[in-house]
Amino acid sequence: MTPDRAAMLHAWVGAQIDAVRLRSREDILRRQERLWRRLQTVVAQTPALATYADRPLNAFPIFTPAQARADFAGWNTLGLAEDLARAAAQDAECGQEGGLPDGLTAGFSTGSSGVQGLFLASPRERAAYVGHALARLLPQSAPLKRWRIALCLRADNALYRDVGGAGRVAFDFIGLNVPGGERRARLDAFRPHVLIAPSHVLADLAHRIEAPPGWPLRRLFYAAEPMGEGERAWIADRLGMRPDPIYQATEGFLGAPCRLGVLHLNEDVLIVEREPVAGTDRFRPIVTDLRRTSQPVVRLRLDDLLEPVVTCACGSPFQAVRGVEGRMDDLWRWGCRFVPPRAVEEAMVAALGPQREWRVTASASRILIEVGSGAAEAATATVATLLNEVGVVLPVQVAGPPIQDGPKRRRVRWSDDR
Repeated sequence: MTPDRAAMLHAWVGAQIDAVRLRSREDILRRQERLWRRLQTVVAQTPALATYADRPLNAFPIFTPAQARADFAGWNTLGLAEDLARAAAQDAECGQEGGLPDGLTAGFSTGSSGVQGLFLASPRERAAYVGHALARLLPQSAPLKRWRIALCLRADNALYRDVGGAGRVAFDFIGLNVPGGERRARLDAFRPHVLIAPSHVLADLAHRIEAPPGWPLRRLFYAAEPMGEGERAWIADRLGMRPDPIYQATEGFLGAPCRLGVLHLNEDVLIVEREPVAGTDRFRPIVTDLRRTSQPVVRLRLDDLLEPVVTCACGSPFQAVRGVEGRMDDLWRWGCRFVPPRAVEEAMVAALGPQREWRVTASASRILIEVGSGAAEAATATVATLLNEVGVVLPVQVAGPPIQDGPKRRRVRWSDDR
């Protein structure tokens, strides 16, 4: 399937122009209102949303991704049956064309919440995604410049393969099932200008590299998992470049880093409302995508836990956050007492060092620390201090080093007692 390079270039140019024009919150709000009015035709064609068409956004209910997953037919504008879309997504997992009409493609999310999301994208939407992503992630470079981009994620799909058709771009997808030594060898041979990978993959590379590897890296990004500042600095030292965050989900391309490495939400194409998380200064994002038409995203409340940055020195008017801290299910909570995942991450890395692998799971009745030999005492003392700060007394158990039990690394967890 040949990607639409003209549409990619149009999206890239548009994003560059918007970066110049949108200088204030008022500019952003005016643009969002204009795009929201334009989206009403799509809303009217979406069975789950049609009764709300032409109303203000705040008149719409707040939905969850689970609701959208449970009513696939109601949340697409194409009348596409779920079984056909799932079959096409399964074909895409194997690198095959899915056979959907008019160049439509389907894919699966990582499924870290326990259920894989199913997403659709038309050729136009894929071109808009690629052009916008290149403009946000590589803002100083034209899309026709030669790039070698390596992407390490769970599964390939047409959305990512279209990047390889964006101008003079060589693209290498390396699945998470590729062993670490082979992954390192492939990257050495490919010599990427851009590397995008989950935090645990970059940490694995850092363990295997004693000094910067000599790749002609221009940008290094982490996605899919949180990364604390201590680990970020360690990886930067090993790989020779600071890893910056990307906020990408089934619901779309949600955020990109500025030149200072601070994550900003993509409010040129999204409306992101904040739902405060009680007892903390964090919030959950309620996302409306102002461009998606095949499978609209309107007021979807995500499970991500975000901490706002009041101002960013880069000067961007887009909302800034301290990366994606984790999911709501990762927040430690005992009644009105909370410990955010970032507090656990920072304390553990300060005590154990950024290169150490660990995992801490809290519940109403106990704390379980998984860590290698030689670090149990320091880890136990660190967790005890965190609990003491919020006035919680619980037994602490220690087990051996953690074994990654899913496609995403989750170092800080909450477990409901059964």
